Amino acid sequence: MIKLVGGFLVAASVWFDLYSYWKQVAKTLREKESKDVSTSAYLMKIIHYLCSIGALLIFMNWAGLIIETVPLICCLIVLAVVAKYKPKGWKLFK
Repeated sequence: MIKLVGGFLVAASVWFDLYSYWKQVAKTLREKESKDVSTSAYLMKIIHYLCSIGALLIFMNWAGLIIETVPLICCLIVLAVVAKYKPKGWKLFK
């Protein structure tokens, strides 16, 4: 029974992460503009996920690894969408 609850919590965690990214992409695509979205925040999220994944691999926490890998992939996709709609002349790395 406890594993079923744990599995549900893993799935819920991934779903909420995906949903938050979906909301950002939907807004950016709807407005066709991303001047108010912080790409540096996405870069910090990516670094966070990479550090977490490294620690989870070391400690062999496979559920945690899934929870962190899925949003990392989503974060990379969202960053690409947001960057596409940034104003002309904008650069990710200055």
